Amino acid sequence: MSRSRWLVRGLLLFVLAFANLNDIRSSDTSQGGEAPGLWSPDVLPNALFAWTVIKEHNVNYDEFTVPSGTRAPATTLDREAYFFRACGESTATAPPTAKRSLGGPPAPGPNDHVCSVFPPGMGILALPFFAPFVLTGANPLDLGLLVHGGHVVAAIVEILATLILWSVLRRFATPRWSLVLVLLYFLATSVRTVASQALWQHSGVHLAVASALWLTLREEPIPLSRDLAAGVVLGLGGVVRQTTALVSLGLHGFRPTRIFWMLVGTVIGLAPLLAYNDLAFGSPLEQGYGVKSFATPIQTGLYGLLLSPSRGLFVYTPYVIFGFFALLRAWRWPGEVAGRLRGLSLVWLAALVLYATYAEWWGGRVFGSRFLDDFAPILFVAIAWGTSVGLLGSRFARVVFSLMAAWSFVLFQAAAFLYDKAWDTVPINVNDDPSKLFNWSDPQWLAVLRLVPSADERVIAGAALSALVLVLLVRLELRAYRGSELASQV
Repeated sequence: MSRSRWLVRGLLLFVLAFANLNDIRSSDTSQGGEAPGLWSPDVLPNALFAWTVIKEHNVNYDEFTVPSGTRAPATTLDREAYFFRACGESTATAPPTAKRSLGGPPAPGPNDHVCSVFPPGMGILALPFFAPFVLTGANPLDLGLLVHGGHVVAAIVEILATLILWSVLRRFATPRWSLVLVLLYFLATSVRTVASQALWQHSGVHLAVASALWLTLREEPIPLSRDLAAGVVLGLGGVVRQTTALVSLGLHGFRPTRIFWMLVGTVIGLAPLLAYNDLAFGSPLEQGYGVKSFATPIQTGLYGLLLSPSRGLFVYTPYVIFGFFALLRAWRWPGEVAGRLRGLSLVWLAALVLYATYAEWWGGRVFGSRFLDDFAPILFVAIAWGTSVGLLGSRFARVVFSLMAAWSFVLFQAAAFLYDKAWDTVPINVNDDPSKLFNWSDPQWLAVLRLVPSADERVIAGAALSALVLVLLVRLELRAYRGSELASQV
């Protein structure tokens, strides 16, 4: 396929990432207070990473903070904000004045160096984009630059992940099925509403997972160097979010030699994270999140992640059940890809259990099942492989899949244009009382749908632009497919 066609695909997806004309107001698992404007403070450390590395030649954020109680609004940041911690052991003796994440590290003391709680991966990915602004003297606390610049970086990273995933889907599914699946991935998961909107970690995780799948998921035997490379990619993904490295535990197809080289690659890829931890916190095994709690009763977490009305994976994206059917089929199917999918099914279950026991399993103030969507590329590749082994061969199965997919498409499109944090924070913040997430009489998705009749000119313009881009993308793809079919018949 020509490079120009991939370039057109990427450009159209890039426009879609911005066509909602809305700065998604979401949040990580923070317990922090509200930030002014349509943005989340979670993205600040990743965006400011370029300034502290290039100008200060270190990884602390001291230059952006002042001691507690002497903050100058709009010119400095609160050193006790939930996204900051001490670089090393905190010397704080008084309780923090700002709310902090449950189970996270304590706030830095008045004289401690200030570091980010987040791994440095997204900051590193964003560094080339922000470097020119740093070198030309741009104000590092220009929120417009940080937020909108971060949006650009996140969109680019997510589009790269989407294009790589599209290439993998084409190995197993027909062109039309691949198009359907890639559009569902981009428009009917949290990719458009969260991952591509700001410098959260999701786009970097998706890029690493999709790249590892591209390197390894082939029916023909591949050299061990590809397993090594996939391990390196997943290790680098762990520099973005540590759980990304879990995928290397299942992508090897249960071959001892491949397990060895993939794990070697993962250790190599994780080396930058260990070096950063040592530099920032004084130990390669220390990490910014602190000692997080994994004490949620597993039945509560499983129900919450899979079936709760306001975070359940099968509520927001019920069509991914076909991905699980495909992973089950892989256990009784021969072939290289089936073997690797078997291992990936165990990885997915391990991640599910891990997040189900996590103290903040719901993922903060966000639309949908944010944590589980990190591993969405696995399920979409599984569905694509499933189409090649008869998973969606019957009309009944295709009708069910279509209805489920249409439901998700409607929900996430409404959220892309209309979601804000009102439901998550009024009358009580879900981070303070997550019981609201289990209330079927007032689910989050219904609150968003209720806003549709009140859509203003911005929403209408965004919907029209999105529809125009989507129609153009589909028409170009279908025209290319028809051209290929005619050429093959000659």
